Amino acid sequence: MAWLRRKQAKGSGENLEPTELGVELSPQRCEQALQQLFDNLEADGGVERYVAALKMKSELFGKLLAPEALAQLDEEARDTVLERVFSARRRLAPHLREMDVADFRSLVGELLHGKGDLEERMEAFTEALPCEGKACRARRDLAADLLHFYDPERYPLMTRWVWDVTTDSGALRELVPHSDQIDRLPTGGEPGVFLTLRDWVKEQLEAQSFYRDLDLTADLLLAQVYAQYIKAMAEGMLRTDFGGNSEDPSEHVRKLLGIDEQRLKGRSRLKGETEG
Repeated sequence: MAWLRRKQAKGSGENLEPTELGVELSPQRCEQALQQLFDNLEADGGVERYVAALKMKSELFGKLLAPEALAQLDEEARDTVLERVFSARRRLAPHLREMDVADFRSLVGELLHGKGDLEERMEAFTEALPCEGKACRARRDLAADLLHFYDPERYPLMTRWVWDVTTDSGALRELVPHSDQIDRLPTGGEPGVFLTLRDWVKEQLEAQSFYRDLDLTADLLLAQVYAQYIKAMAEGMLRTDFGGNSEDPSEHVRKLLGIDEQRLKGRSRLKGETEG
């Protein structure tokens, strides 16, 4: 089965192993989210258009963050990357602009191309980034986004909205039957958990006759699962952050994955503008 495969992490020499989730996931919830994704995206070019946008993002990251290119990464290229990571452009950008770009290059290089354990590389990356207050929580998302979109087949998406073990929240929880009756899931937060979840979602997609671009389509499906959770919240900070009053049912999916229209058209708000 897909989740039993071993993954060789690019440039690091270690194997990324699947980890037991400790909970059962619901194929029915996954199928319902997939249908909702189809319905929401139909008027906006469909799933194929969104997969194409994710491919473009991945190709851009691959071009800018490959070892030979990373050595030349300047402030403009750094901002191009940051504006495609939702939580990073919102919270981390002011802090990272004050950081020497050479130091940023070095940290990204160690994260993507360094030796050693993946989780340790992610931890070292996040701890080294400058931040303050709530912005510090976005460091993990930046590390996860860089890894995944640099090599989406090899690295699962490990952002907090997929699964945050510290807050016991994320798309993973929303796929657990009767999760509202469970105080805390027995699921860890190591990379193998995200690998197991991603490969489970891919198997559900295969059962629905998806056979191409499964890694990126899984991103869309997980984003839809979490977007439904955001929409269901009557109050709270998440609705404020993600534009809870929007009538566009696909807006949350685009923002979570960094493919909203302003980013696709090359307009940046990193230079002092604010987002609602």
